[in-house]
Amino acid sequence: MSRVLQVAALAIFMVSLPAVADPLWPLDRKFEANLGIFFLDTDTTVRLDASNRDVGTEVNLEDDLGLDKQDRFRIDGYWRFLPRHKLRFLYFDSSSASERSIQKEIEFGGETFPFEANVRVDFDVTIMELAYEYSFLKRDNLELAGTIGLHNLSVKAGLSAAAASNVGFGGIDREAKADGDGPLPVIGLRGVWALSDHFYFDAQAQFFALEFDEYDGSLQDYKLSFNWFPLKNLGVGVGYNQFTTKLDVDKTNFLGTLRLEYGGPLLFVTGAF
Repeated sequence: MSRVLQVAALAIFMVSLPAVADPLWPLDRKFEANLGIFFLDTDTTVRLDASNRDVGTEVNLEDDLGLDKQDRFRIDGYWRFLPRHKLRFLYFDSSSASERSIQKEIEFGGETFPFEANVRVDFDVTIMELAYEYSFLKRDNLELAGTIGLHNLSVKAGLSAAAASNVGFGGIDREAKADGDGPLPVIGLRGVWALSDHFYFDAQAQFFALEFDEYDGSLQDYKLSFNWFPLKNLGVGVGYNQFTTKLDVDKTNFLGTLRLEYGGPLLFVTGAF
């Protein structure tokens, strides 16, 4: 059974359970972790320039190369070490690949992939974040907080065309790849509104825009969720997440631009104590 089906089956099982009395109050929990699956619509545009700085072709990985839209996982949570202070963590990982006959010539990393060549794309992205959060407003059923932290975006992108797969062009053999990562600052706001000990809303907004060293770009991350705890320490939730980053990168191993956008519904299970 796939990971998506496993999480969905667990969520359905928990929804079928009868509610128990006195789950942990949402604003008093010491630790919370969420494991979620996305049903995503993605839009990824990459340009990889040559080492001599000749500008490459801007390529939309979904439209031009048929990169599959896949369901992906996100793990996030927090540790409340003092009543108004938390450490938050986030991990998101996605790996996808596809192969198709391209309908335009593509310059990528100094290599030329001709019209109608059969090209394979591999694209991996990993996002990790560690942030400090302070609750500047904390009432019985409402908490508003500000966050500041580091958001690490790691990307690997590669195009390849094997000679045996390009009959009709005399056979070509091309490969170009790049990878880049780096910690970027992020600030944000978060709010939790508890309707009862069983139900609460959770909303967050994170962003940055900067020119720093090899990077020039922006990031936006928005998430809204509704959570239900039928058990004392376990709950389920539904939500929506929208993430967009635009970066110009000037590094030896990645010279070019990246625009990554994903968004869609989210189904998750939560553990808390």
